[in-house]
Amino acid sequence: MASSRVPPRLMPHTVTVVAPATSTSAYGNTAYDYGEAASRTTASAWLEQQSRAQIPVVGADPMQERWLMVTDATVPRRARIEWDAHPSGPVTFEVDGQPGPFYNPLAMAATGSTQPHHTELTLRIVDG
Repeated sequence: MASSRVPPRLMPHTVTVVAPATSTSAYGNTAYDYGEAASRTTASAWLEQQSRAQIPVVGADPMQERWLMVTDATVPRRARIEWDAHPSGPVTFEVDGQPGPFYNPLAMAATGSTQPHHTELTLRIVDG
């Protein structure tokens, strides 16, 4: 029988999902705060680097990276992901685009569920 969730053994990474606190600026715009006021939740995930590029433009960030994250956790659109166990040391990602539900037709047929199997996110590294 097909599973309706990703097996824990396939999500070996532990990350922190940071949902920002919001406020309104003096100009009436929404401001996002990822500091102490933000909500932090620990989640299991699979993280893998999808692409990296050296950018040869003066003044540009010299390295751009895109990562894939697979999780069962709910991740808000403006969340940031903190991963302390990155091979090069702690890193913070921002979600690039809307988190996408992934459906497994076999699991849906076997369980009668219409719920997503997991969520996939494209991430990029936040520096500074």
